[in-house]
Amino acid sequence: MTLPGKKTMRLLKVALIAAFSSLPLAGASAQQTAENACENAQTQLELNECSARAYQSADSALNEAYKAAMDVVKDWSPESQEKLRSAQRSWIGYRDKACLVYQYPESGSITPLLINDCLRKITTDRTDDLKALAQGLGN
Repeated sequence: MTLPGKKTMRLLKVALIAAFSSLPLAGASAQQTAENACENAQTQLELNECSARAYQSADSALNEAYKAAMDVVKDWSPESQEKLRSAQRSWIGYRDKACLVYQYPESGSITPLLINDCLRKITTDRTDDLKALAQGLGN
């Protein structure tokens, strides 16, 4: 077995540095490409990936709404934040269990899409509830 020479190793290092130094730019470009790809998704893998991104987006919106609601209820009473925290933890358990129904043996490669869509819908509904709470229930 022949080991690579110093010249080959230097060239390899230069190539790796060049490749990794362009990653941040590639990441931003990849995100735009991924968003555009969801508009034209056709394969099950593409649809699954897009449904995962949609759920992640819904989850981010939920986290923002939860923080806003926590900021509002802290002024209501000393127990209000703990009540909301407890309710949110219970809701997370409900969300996860409710969407498990889509994980059945016959569902096959569409299973991730079914679960992600369930998670997205339930999460969006909860986000709306938290936004209403943060707006002071219309008061």
